[in-house]
Formats: sequence, C-alpha cells, structure tokens
Amino acid sequence: MHEKHRDHACPHCAATFTQAGSMNTHVRTVHEKRRDHACPRCAAAFGRASSLTKHVRTVHEKRRDHACPQCDASFGEASSLRKHVRTVHEQRRDHACPHCAAAFGKASDLTRHMRTVHEKRRDHACPHCAAAFSEAGGLTTHVRTVHEKRRDHACPHCAAAFGQAGNLTKHVRTVHEKRRDHACPHCAAAFGQASNLTKHVRTVHEKRRDHACPHCAGAFGRTDQLTKHVRTVHEKRKDHACPHCTAAFGQAGNLTKHVRTVHEKRRDHACPHCAAVFGKASHLTKHVRTVHEKRKDHPCPHCAAAFSQASKLTTHVRTVHEKRKDHACPHCAAAFGAASNLTRHVRTQHPENTQDNECQQAAQRRPRPLLLGDLI
Repeated sequence: MHEKHRDHACPHCAATFTQAGSMNTHVRTVHEKRRDHACPRCAAAFGRASSLTKHVRTVHEKRRDHACPQCDASFGEASSLRKHVRTVHEQRRDHACPHCAAAFGKASDLTRHMRTVHEKRRDHACPHCAAAFSEAGGLTTHVRTVHEKRRDHACPHCAAAFGQAGNLTKHVRTVHEKRRDHACPHCAAAFGQASNLTKHVRTVHEKRRDHACPHCAGAFGRTDQLTKHVRTVHEKRKDHACPHCTAAFGQAGNLTKHVRTVHEKRRDHACPHCAAVFGKASHLTKHVRTVHEKRKDHPCPHCAAAFSQASKLTTHVRTVHEKRKDHACPHCAAAFGAASNLTRHVRTQHPENTQDNECQQAAQRRPRPLLLGDLI
C-alpha cells in the first residue's frame, strides 16, 4: 500500500490534501463560499457538482438505493447507510467532545453540539423578529410555525394541530395514550415528556430558581412562569375576560377557575379529614396545611408572628410593619392594606356596588370552605 502524502496545504486553515484539485475545491467552497452549481428544480445551490447530483437524486427523485441489511431503513447515499449502521446498530460513539463527556456517532452531531452548547453560536437570525438559532432547520421551523402560523400536523384523534411532527407525537402519547414514561426518582410523580421531568426535578426537588425577574426580586423555576409574572404583575395585563361578569384575568387558567368556582359553584376538591369541599386544589392544600396540620411555616422577620401561607406573611409585613394601604375604595376615600378588607368595606358601606366588586376580587379572596351538607 502506498502512503498518501498530503503535500497541498490550505493557505487559510490547517487542512491538507493529497491533490491540488481537492485543495482548490476546499478553498472555493469553504473559504470563498462559492456555490456555482445551482439546482434546476429549487433554489438550492452547491459548491460541488457531486453535491448537486446527490441533492437531485435524494430530494427530488426520492431515490433510496442503499437499504440497511439489519432493518427496514433505506438511504439515498451509501455514506448515510454506513453512518446508520455504525451509530444505530453498532452503537458506536467515535466522536468525543473535547470539552465535556458527551460522545456522538456522527462528526456532524459533534460539530453541532460544540457550536450550540459550548460556543453558544446562533448564526441563523430570523428576518421577522429578534430570534436567532444555531441551525438553519431551527430557523425554518420557527418561521413556519411562529410567523406563518402553519399547523401542518393534525391529530387523528381530536381537532388539535401542530407546527412540528415531534409535538404531534408528544400530544398523542401524553393526551390520548395517557403515557407517563418518565418517572421521578425522588417522588411518585411521572410525566409524559422527559423535559417535564427535568423541570420537575429542577424546580421541586433542587429548588432552583434560575429565571430572575428584571423588574423585581422575583425568581422562578421555569421561563413560562417568569413570562406570566411579568405580564400579569408588572404589565398589569388582563387579557382573559369573564363572559359572565366584569372580572378579567392575566391567565386563561385563572379565568377557568373563576368561572368554575364563582359562577358554576363547583366544589370538586373534598377534604379527606373533614366535610369541607373546595373549588380549587390549592385551596384544599391550604386548608389541610393550616387547619389540620396547624403548620406555620412562614415566620415574620420583624416580630414573633408566624403564618401558614406566604401571602399572609406578605400582607402582614405590608400592612402592619410598612403601614401600606394599597387597596383604595373606588367609591370613597377609604383605603385598606388587604383586598379582603376592601371587599368587606364595599359590601357593607356600598351595597349597591357589591356584585361587581366581588367578582373582581374573586381571584384574590380565599372563599369560605363549603361543607358537603351545603351541596345536598
């Protein structure tokens, strides 16, 4: 076997080649970014004639001439078949990351990993907004689903439709098949998606709050929680209006709870220790913790008082120690430190305005627990 000498070095990088022609092609396509071979069927263009030939054969002619001998997969190129066998059937991970313990079956996957994880590169900018992506495919998906609002993947079981096939698969598996394949190693919780398990462990068990509010001291375990906080607390947005009264809410979930508990009078959450029933699971949890477990987990930093709920501690500090009166009566000059006191004031002093005020305060007030006998 003759030794191959790489006598032709690239003047722009460390690459070397056995033939001058290969070196020239490298310079032309990699460094000069030339794409002289245009596809006659679409807008794609390539630096090499061989790349154009492969593109036409695999993309437009849909040819899959290279069948896997071990499964039903087939490929348009022999190199893709070799990669498939090596990574899927032989489970080889020959491309190790020099920066962490990750290893990959394909060099392209390693390159993508380094570019996105370690170099934090976002080379593909959206022409419509400030979003940027590490891969062209991510940008294409973003434009199609966010700006063009395309939902090409319809659920065969319901009316839901999705912009990405992966989201449809997750939907069917978790919603219709009710699969919960990802169990928490710390508690009995299980999830339909690995990402939800990761969020659960990070926020519930590790108590991480990595998403800080830029406007206040608030911090949250998830980006969606931070987004909701900014929108409802700082921007004061109430985009979800009640169809039955004048109440409006910052989150659709709160509107649903409001309608169910205030207008439909539903009390679906029964206490296992007494006859009390509640419209919200959170109210049942508070009831059990404060009434039956007698817990006072939130001590005041200024005095000996302690409270069962963080919200009550906040109200105590604000009204007793800071002397704040943030809840002004819309009908007179009175002001109160707690929303519940304002509600009581309006009900007793301005009874003609009681109904609208109570609907507005419904999301802030903890209702009296009903007894099972009240529902008979």
